[in-house]
Amino acid sequence: MTPDVLIVGAGSAGCVLAERLSRDPARRVTVLERGAGTTFAAPLDRLPIDSPDRAVPIVERGGRPIVRGTGVGGSSSINGAYFLRGHRDDYESWPWTAAELDTAFDDADAVMRATAFADDDLGDVAHAFEDACGSDVNSGPWPRDGVNRVWSNRVDGARWTAGHVLSEAVDRPGLTIRSGVEVAGLVTADDAVVGVRTAAGEVIGAGEVFVCAGTLGTARLVAPLVGPLPVHEHAERIVRFTPRKALRAPALLQTVLHVDGLEIRPYGDDFAAFTSLEPTGVPIGVADMAGTTGILDGESVDLGVPDAASSARLSRGVERVVDLLNGRAFTEVVEPGSIRVDPVVGMSQHAWGSLPAGTATDVDGRVRGWRQLRVVDGSILPGALHSGPHATIVALAILIASRA
Repeated sequence: MTPDVLIVGAGSAGCVLAERLSRDPARRVTVLERGAGTTFAAPLDRLPIDSPDRAVPIVERGGRPIVRGTGVGGSSSINGAYFLRGHRDDYESWPWTAAELDTAFDDADAVMRATAFADDDLGDVAHAFEDACGSDVNSGPWPRDGVNRVWSNRVDGARWTAGHVLSEAVDRPGLTIRSGVEVAGLVTADDAVVGVRTAAGEVIGAGEVFVCAGTLGTARLVAPLVGPLPVHEHAERIVRFTPRKALRAPALLQTVLHVDGLEIRPYGDDFAAFTSLEPTGVPIGVADMAGTTGILDGESVDLGVPDAASSARLSRGVERVVDLLNGRAFTEVVEPGSIRVDPVVGMSQHAWGSLPAGTATDVDGRVRGWRQLRVVDGSILPGALHSGPHATIVALAILIASRA
């Protein structure tokens, strides 16, 4: 039977959307996922970006590394389990009411089991960082300028992923989940999207197609219909140090500082401690949250570069971090003389904003100019956030599902 709704991608947005839409027993919902169909939960002290069955590399024109999750749960299965909202005023110009967003965010925290790290949870770097910043720590759900305790989607020391949310709905008669199915393109008739074509040549029709393949994956499918798309990313400079002792690091990131349009991220230990990568030193990230502007043309990804104002902010942030690491709070953590700054500006794995709601799409993710086609993922974020986008993407999936 032709599904009423066909969802392409079982990542954070796709899983949550499928669970919500399939609550209506009269609605037939089919989810297509190119990766594995099993739910995957790694402990927070493991960052499985090097797991080939759960993480895929994407080629970027500038040669900067991009890794995205695959399989049910998508990137929520491999990321740092960081689940922070933006600042309240980030959403003032967005095309949803404050009441709608408040409800959606509260629901997102609940379904993703998001809670703030407590004092007893903190690792050595996070403790030193908060001591060095010398300001009150905000543990509430709404971040603000200053030190913010990270909210994390976790249960008993392991990630609680979007795959877990979808798993609670697998027995519903109207829900079909097909894994190992790669969507190669959208099938159109006049100005309507009537289904998808898989890499194996199968054509699957649908009453409505929701593309939830992540900003980069969605562009590959939608750009052939609408032309090249802009994309935004959070440029990040890294300051590193060699630790004086073995570090306690229960999670990758537990506290952040929001200042001067930057998010300063004291990662818990060398990335090698969370992966099988080679040691490079303990990183402190300095991310400019205004975002770069690049372009997606369907097959090629260019994440752009920081402009002059962004570069200046990043430089000031790096100077601030070096001063913090040379201060009293880090005396027992940092090996003297070991502080260094990466020469290359990296990215935060936060691509967003290629089909912003209110312009390229409407408030329900409908793509302008195409009937029966919606996009629900990071693509539709209409503006910059002071925090990473994960919590906001889940909240928007919940909000749009409530109106469908």
